[in-house]
Formats: sequence, structure tokens, C-alpha cells
Amino acid sequence: MESSEAASTLAYIVFGVLLAFGINQGMAFALSTDMPVVAVESNSMVPTFYKGDLLILQGVPSEELRIGDIVVFTPQSRPAIVHRIIRMNDDGTFQTKGDANPKQLPFETRVEYSQIHGREVLIVPYFGWVKIGLMEYVLPNIGWAVLVVAIAYISSIGYKKITGIHVFI
Repeated sequence: MESSEAASTLAYIVFGVLLAFGINQGMAFALSTDMPVVAVESNSMVPTFYKGDLLILQGVPSEELRIGDIVVFTPQSRPAIVHRIIRMNDDGTFQTKGDANPKQLPFETRVEYSQIHGREVLIVPYFGWVKIGLMEYVLPNIGWAVLVVAIAYISSIGYKKITGIHVFI
């Protein structure tokens, strides 16, 4: 790969990352939420949606939330959870539960409005697998991935002078 090709490839990668960030921030602004797109990471809501589905969220005022709404919230010291509101407590907090779960989890009996990122407005089947694949398979193995790409690149150039030494692979 020539230096101009490498620079062009790097520019495309940087542009792609900036574009994805810009789209996410634009959606966050338009949908009034800090988390406009969420990949479903478990099957706790089957049959409503499945692991690997992608949810689009919209921020809503607490008074617009109703029993039956599917919300994404972040309990203290845990990743975001996607569950259904099953009760509204007298103190203004909410109770949630996964459709496929046999019972509520301990942190679901008093969900504060401030923990809720938004209500589900659209389900896009399968598109969440891109994020899940990156987070569960690519990033934990990034060292191996870089090694494989490096070996593939070196193999593709064959006989070439590398740092003053002739190498044939």
C-alpha cells in the first residue's frame, strides 16, 4: 500500500467515525435523549424483541410514561437495561420487568425517572449484532485482530524490502 493510499484509507476511517458520531449526536438532540440507539444484549424481552435487535429511543417527560411502555434505564453500577414498566409507585418511581423474566430483579422495584434514558419507539431487527459483535468479539480480541491483519498485509506484499532486510513470506 502506497503512502497516498494509506492516507486515503485513514481519511475514510476518520470520516466514517466522525459521521457515525455526528449522526448519533444529531439523533440524541432530535429525540431528546442521551442514548438514542441501543443494541439489545439479552433475551429478557422475548418475544417482543430479541438479542441483537436495535432499539431507537425517545426521551419523554415522566408524566408521559405509562404502564406497558418499554424503557431503557441504567441502574446504579450496572449497564443499561431494556424492560417494560409494570407499575408506577406512589413516590413517582417506576417498577420494571423483562417480559421473559419470571420475576423482577432487585433493582427494578424503584427506578427513578433520572435513571431512564428513553422509551422505545422503533425496533430494528438484527442491526444490534454489529455493536454486539464489536463489543463482545472484536474489542476483546483486538490484539489478535491486528496481528491477523498485519500477517495478511505482509503476506500480500510477498517479497519486499522491510526495514533494509529482504523477506519472502
